[in-house]
Amino acid sequence: MKPWLLSVVLAATTTVGADEAVYVLRGPVAPSAHAVNGYVLDVRNGEDSAVVVHVETSLMPVGARGSYADVVASDPPDVPAGFELPPDLRHKLRPELGAWEAATEVLAWVSSNLALIDRDLRPQDAVSVLGRHGGRCSGLANATAALLMAAGFEARTVSGLLIDGRRAIPHRWVECRLPGAGWVPTDPTLGWWAITPRHVAFADAVDRVPEVLVVKAAGDELDDLPRSGSILVRPNLGAELVCRLDDVADHRAVVARLQRGGDRRRAVLAPEARFGSLLPGRWLLEVELQGRVVERRRLDLRPGAVHSYIVHLPRPTGDQEVGS
Repeated sequence: MKPWLLSVVLAATTTVGADEAVYVLRGPVAPSAHAVNGYVLDVRNGEDSAVVVHVETSLMPVGARGSYADVVASDPPDVPAGFELPPDLRHKLRPELGAWEAATEVLAWVSSNLALIDRDLRPQDAVSVLGRHGGRCSGLANATAALLMAAGFEARTVSGLLIDGRRAIPHRWVECRLPGAGWVPTDPTLGWWAITPRHVAFADAVDRVPEVLVVKAAGDELDDLPRSGSILVRPNLGAELVCRLDDVADHRAVVARLQRGGDRRRAVLAPEARFGSLLPGRWLLEVELQGRVVERRRLDLRPGAVHSYIVHLPRPTGDQEVGS
């Protein structure tokens, strides 16, 4: 008798994971190659003085470690002169919080207290924006970075373009250094701890917008992130799933395939397979035998939790062979 062959497919109920876009830019200044947690931008020379820009982003969990107390104990970054945290935000930043949770409290404060004012022609420095409770994307980024630094985090603003269809708009967002995760991007005008392939980073602010040709457009994966109220949040901790056979006596060639959008993984159950760094949320587990779904179940995977699923196979009758 040949060994059993089982296909286990884990498919997300939402399309999440990696996303990418490709552009051809022609202008006086080119983007700069850039790589941080969840964002990679590659720039190559094209034809007729153009550059080919490939941007890839990931919604994998951030993976920060450590406590906020550890952040506060390190050397404080430079902050604008006379700049202080608002009292209500300062009271929320308790030492027992994790570093990611504390930095997220800062982002939450910005979302609740500062408004995006697209045509704001007033100064966009952090103090001015906080004083009037709003500003352009550059002002929100300046204020967010200053608040993070006042809270003890290293933070910096990133200037570049936001590709909207075939139109490029000057834009600014933020990167914050989190313990164990490195520099992590976040866009105060978009969501927390994630940016999209529509973000194209430059070394300096873009004064003259280049001509843009979209070779491959970005998808809409960001919309499938978990939400905190109306805000999209890239989580810090992923979930882990262990698929295990209930009886391995006759099942020596079991295959597990894990799929989430374009993210496909494959492992042999011998007698188990372990999948880590899964986005928390609801997933659909399907067990296939001879190309036929013999079991289907929805799984709610919690952040930071290890979930175990026992695979129960139907027993063959007589000399029936399964698989090849």
